[in-house]
Amino acid sequence: LRDAKTALADHVVRAPFSGLIAKVSGKVGDKASTGTAIATIISKNKLVSITLNEIDAAKVKSGDKAVLTFDALDDLVLEGHVSNVDLVGTVSQGVVSYNVEIAFDQNDARVKPGMTVNAEMIASSKSNVLLVPSSAIKTVGGKSFVQVMSEDGKPINKEVMIGDANDFSVEILSGLEEGDQTVARTITAT
Repeated sequence: LRDAKTALADHVVRAPFSGLIAKVSGKVGDKASTGTAIATIISKNKLVSITLNEIDAAKVKSGDKAVLTFDALDDLVLEGHVSNVDLVGTVSQGVVSYNVEIAFDQNDARVKPGMTVNAEMIASSKSNVLLVPSSAIKTVGGKSFVQVMSEDGKPINKEVMIGDANDFSVEILSGLEEGDQTVARTITAT
């Protein structure tokens, strides 16, 4: 009896955080092992968990700002921040991915657990920069250039020094002036 009481005292399930139990999956007498879901707990602190590939995860760090939008709530835009980035990635079919948690900076009662969220993370921000579309940048021999319109209306190459970039735009550090018209692409007639 003493051994049974000791064994029972060692079999306690504790949640890693406080919250509200939303669903109980286990029943008295069920066998459970590591990884078995016993209950679903909803934290008072709302978190978004997303998965990033290794290229994007390398650019994100704790504290980075995020903008959250929700498929079900068209008019809702919330701000948040990255609260955790996994130190160790998960490999699936040869692709490494990392889980990232984003904490809400403010709560909204319309947001429910399990809703689809879109997260745009801001890894860095700058003000008063000159941007051109990514398609305008050409690289030859390790040098970058853009085509600008000359006074006679013909495109000419102008060497530029580039800075940060995203999927759409590239920062120009030198070589262009505000107001210069760049050529994003050219089409040749045949």
